[in-house]
Amino acid sequence: MPRVDQATTQRDNNFNLIRMVAAGSVLVSHAYPLALGPGSPEPLDRILGMDVGTLAVISFFVISGYFISQSFHRGIIEFAVARILRIYPGLVMVLLLTVFAIGPIFTKLDIGAYFSDRETFLYMPRNLSLGALRYDLPGVFEDNPYPRAINGSLWTLFYEVACYAMVAVVGILGLTASGRRFVGFLTTYALFYAAVLLLDLRHHVLDHATILRNAHQLTLPFVIGMAFFQFRRRLPLRLPVLGLAIAAAILSYDKPWFHQVFVLAWSYGLFYLGFLRCEPILYYNMLGDYSYGVYIFAFPIEQMVAALCKGCAPLALMALSFPFTLLLAVLSWHFIEEPALSQKSAVSGWLRRVAVSGQPAPR
Repeated sequence: MPRVDQATTQRDNNFNLIRMVAAGSVLVSHAYPLALGPGSPEPLDRILGMDVGTLAVISFFVISGYFISQSFHRGIIEFAVARILRIYPGLVMVLLLTVFAIGPIFTKLDIGAYFSDRETFLYMPRNLSLGALRYDLPGVFEDNPYPRAINGSLWTLFYEVACYAMVAVVGILGLTASGRRFVGFLTTYALFYAAVLLLDLRHHVLDHATILRNAHQLTLPFVIGMAFFQFRRRLPLRLPVLGLAIAAAILSYDKPWFHQVFVLAWSYGLFYLGFLRCEPILYYNMLGDYSYGVYIFAFPIEQMVAALCKGCAPLALMALSFPFTLLLAVLSWHFIEEPALSQKSAVSGWLRRVAVSGQPAPR
């Protein structure tokens, strides 16, 4: 295996497939509380201290940390446009379907009452803000085992965008210009991360501060991904190194630092597999990037199945939900997400012309 920078020059890699597996894992994880109710035990929770869904989200964030850092190097305007076009077109579609299709079908209210309720029309702008999320609509899914929540996956998008902002700030401040400067950033982040841990040990702040807890959990893999990109010319992708990382995680099991060592080892393993050359697997890239669609459509699809199939077991919920989720993800990619992303260069060029001239360029 080459170094990370040598592998990155190869256009084909396995990250589309890895993201797809991660998105499917979120569907698997959510099937337990959605079928059995809040607080239901999920796979891996007792072993790793995190469920399959959390592990999948960590995977998303470490991969994003790398490739979002790579994206920033193409320019700030291109970076911002690419990030907006990646998140919002698919998000707008799922919110429209939620309000105007899922809601009217599954609400316990009559249609007039549903559409006259102000919360129905606040659902979309609140969720588009990513910060003031609204998880329920009037009368929808009230009798489900996990009542009222329509799309519990959207909470991570706020932290994803916050991490994008971190990449932009670090880049604008010139902290990626040299390894020494970036080490300064990593040191600052490590001190912040450690300070929160110490504060939590004394005052259990992470039990009460949801935003701080989520940021603490999700920025770690993202910063690891950023570091992998920054030091890509020095980071080898070798099986013995992966073995050592796995051994370190095993040896730290039951230790206070297990989570951090595990996330680092998991992150290295993802990049080892992501850049592993296996021609049959690479054919998957010919299909499309369906992972985002699976991620944002899975929860409402599972809730619909749970509403229609009372007493549905988790495995049955997974089996019934995945085909419909995949269908919507495929349609979303080919008819919404990919066409939107194809406009990146045109939108970026237009914004550059506006920035230079101070006014919109003539058509």
